[in-house]
Amino acid sequence: MKKTAIIIQARMSSTRLPGKVMKNLSGRPMLWQVITRCQKSKLANQVIVATTERAEDAVIEELCRKMDIPCFKGSLANVLERYYRAATEIRADVVVRITSDCPLIDPVIIDLCLNEFAKNKYDYISNVLPGDRTFPRGLDVEVFSFSALKTAFEKATETLETEHVTPYIWQNKKGHFTIGPM
Repeated sequence: MKKTAIIIQARMSSTRLPGKVMKNLSGRPMLWQVITRCQKSKLANQVIVATTERAEDAVIEELCRKMDIPCFKGSLANVLERYYRAATEIRADVVVRITSDCPLIDPVIIDLCLNEFAKNKYDYISNVLPGDRTFPRGLDVEVFSFSALKTAFEKATETLETEHVTPYIWQNKKGHFTIGPM
């Protein structure tokens, strides 16, 4: 059986609203809300948070410890590398990418994406493909195979590709990846 991991990227150094992932939302940090909602997915085997090695992100690691959620620490600037190393460490076959600023993320939508991904044998599926957003902002889900992530990690050279995880995949779909919209 394939291991499916939801990896939530989180950092305290947001430029528009620093510390937003730990801002109080209904009595809990926003990141707590995101983690809790992701844990309701029926098809994912694991939820993990991928943060940075910066001291200011220790508060994220502490929240994960309190919630008994694995927390991987990696590069601030190279989020693609952070995802690749986190997925490698937990031996994920399928990765669901969620950002920590989506407290209303819907586990049903996560599972719909995972079902379509498996049914169609895609390398990548998303409801936020550039030019083809199919769900409102805040419900962003990307699902990709570990092999697609590995290829992106090994071949991505542009800053956009390393800062945002999946641009290499959807920019190089012809002849390389099977991509589907949700």
